[in-house]
Amino acid sequence: MMTRKRDPLLGDRVRVSPLCPWAKGVSATVIGGVLGDAMKYRRIVPANDGLRIFYFLAFDQPQVDEEGDGPYIGAEIESHYLEVIHPQESCDPVIG
Repeated sequence: MMTRKRDPLLGDRVRVSPLCPWAKGVSATVIGGVLGDAMKYRRIVPANDGLRIFYFLAFDQPQVDEEGDGPYIGAEIESHYLEVIHPQESCDPVIG
């Protein structure tokens, strides 16, 4: 039986895929408090092929982007580039 990977929640530790345009293979933490809302840890954006979900991350180590800018201590990364490596217990504001 195949299991579906779970979506990241606030406080989860994640790894960025090596296929991501930048921050390849780094580990980070899903953070909140972005855009003035302490519970907002992701952003859903309409796209031609459906909805895209981006998560706000704090990197373990500052990262330089593909153009050499930075270093950045965090970023917004699209969900399909993320793998949960250490889930938090009940940190999702919706779940509890």
